[in-house]
Amino acid sequence: MDTSVSSFRRHFLERVGKPLKTSVSLKNYSHFRIGGKAEGFFEAHSVKDLTQGVEVARKHSFPYFIIGGGFNILFDDKGFRGLIIKNAVSGIKAKDKVVECWSGTFLEELIHFCKERGLAGLEFFAGIPGTVGGAVCSNAGAFGKEVGNYVQKASLLDREGKKFEVGREYFSFGYRQSGIQKTLDIVLNVSFGLDKGSSVDIKKRMDEILQEREKKHPPKHIACAGSYFKNPVLSSGEKVPAAELLEKVGAKKLEVGGASVHPSHANFIFNRRNASSGDVLQLASELKRRVREKFGVELEEEVTYLPEKISGSSPGRE
Repeated sequence: MDTSVSSFRRHFLERVGKPLKTSVSLKNYSHFRIGGKAEGFFEAHSVKDLTQGVEVARKHSFPYFIIGGGFNILFDDKGFRGLIIKNAVSGIKAKDKVVECWSGTFLEELIHFCKERGLAGLEFFAGIPGTVGGAVCSNAGAFGKEVGNYVQKASLLDREGKKFEVGREYFSFGYRQSGIQKTLDIVLNVSFGLDKGSSVDIKKRMDEILQEREKKHPPKHIACAGSYFKNPVLSSGEKVPAAELLEKVGAKKLEVGGASVHPSHANFIFNRRNASSGDVLQLASELKRRVREKFGVELEEEVTYLPEKISGSSPGRE
């Protein structure tokens, strides 16, 4: 084991009171099923674990990255030279029409909680994998709705390790983005303002959305990270589905190594056969080139690629 990793592991145990795993395969924590080993790995089940883990990494200038469900990320084949913190801080509670949720809670758990209590608004999350923290950070959305529309307030952890509360305006939500992607604040919990509704009607809407997804998207067991590119906004202000542009440049016929574009949806790159991160990146680059040359549109990745080495730190977003 590297001396610096061994030293950090010791400091981590002293501060957090829980051991740090080493040489953990990231392939097991990515829906792409791609990735080498992380020097350090820690699964945080409480806000205290999460904040202290981040604190000790910052104090010792040890690179770190926070992940949620691993659904929107591509790890490097060489692994990660630093600490991966898996945010498993979960829990939900409701008061009237406000639902407070911890950031490591899975979206599926959240929408079923809301359905059982007749709280409407978040049904569009049906079928979307990932955690609440990642969804808020990237302003996840579908069917014309975005999570940012429902955020009332949130508790965050800043780069200095201080907790603070903010209102919705702090996030400066935009299409598949929020301000905390730049500030690197970490989401601890979020309060959503919802509407009263019928559990029956909410379930019906969720079922409709799931049926729509099943028609258009690859099956859940496919090793991919969801939509690879954001839907671009043209100079005219019109938003165009990335899949539409990709299909017109022959995306569905393309593959590099073990990575392929899925035949049912041109905006899904999947691990067909022992794909490497390099295969995925090369295929994505070719797709971007074709769309750029034919339409003059620069596609932007929705999937986060985490290289072996990073400078500083990032809260993650999946």
